[in-house]
Amino acid sequence: MSTVIQVRPQQFVKTAALEQVMQRALRYLRSGYSIHLEGPTGIGKTTLAIHLADCRRQPVMLVMGGHDLTVQGEFNHQNSWFRVACREGWTLIYDEFNRSRPEMNTALLSALGEKMLALPHPGGLEYVPIHPEFRVIFTSNAEEYCGTYSTPSTLIDRVVTMNLPEPNLLAQQQLLVELIGISLEAAALVIRLVQQFFHHISPESRFSLRPQLMIAQICHCEGIAVSADDTDFRQVCRDILLSRSSQSATDANEVLWEIFNQLSRQMPEIKPVTTPQLSLEHAGSV
Repeated sequence: MSTVIQVRPQQFVKTAALEQVMQRALRYLRSGYSIHLEGPTGIGKTTLAIHLADCRRQPVMLVMGGHDLTVQGEFNHQNSWFRVACREGWTLIYDEFNRSRPEMNTALLSALGEKMLALPHPGGLEYVPIHPEFRVIFTSNAEEYCGTYSTPSTLIDRVVTMNLPEPNLLAQQQLLVELIGISLEAAALVIRLVQQFFHHISPESRFSLRPQLMIAQICHCEGIAVSADDTDFRQVCRDILLSRSSQSATDANEVLWEIFNQLSRQMPEIKPVTTPQLSLEHAGSV
């Protein structure tokens, strides 16, 4: 459930909105506070958390929230991931922390508030001091969905919560162009297709960047023309999008085919970009 990671420089697309979020988050971390990145699924919360942790120049531990995490197993053992992180001043990325049981997250309260870890012990309570550089970067989805618990207000009261907005159209295009390497026109077509599809089949659903990233990446790697008339492009879109629809496969397929036909009349074929991907400093998506 936990992984000690060594963050390496990689591609990171810094949009104007993301740059502002990063500067605010680093300010809070430098001031001694842990932070909570909250936002829709698939907009790059974990990627941003890793980048922020890298900026601190401290060892980083990534922990995925889940029902299997227990206070007994994760806190009480002398060499548990949490005790090591607290003792050595690591940056703990606690991804999707609201998937863990409430009692697991309640155990964090004293570490974040009083800078002291109070753990049950046969002789009473054991107090473990917290390194002054210890920080936690929490991530969670703002929506309640299967497998999550409500976030305890006492925990949120001890951290700075930052709500990450859905990226605007310009930011989405910048991401696909710089991160994947496709043309601006191809990025616009992919974004338009994906947005129209989800608008028709699930207008109330929250936004995710993953489908359009997958479509753009596959077409770029395989040399598939980003064109509503291209058979391979249509098949890639069908495989990625239809499984994400709550409608029947037949109904969703009809919606997608109508969008293909509309885009075919509006936009010319866009050949895949053959130039190497841009080399940027890091990778992100907000």
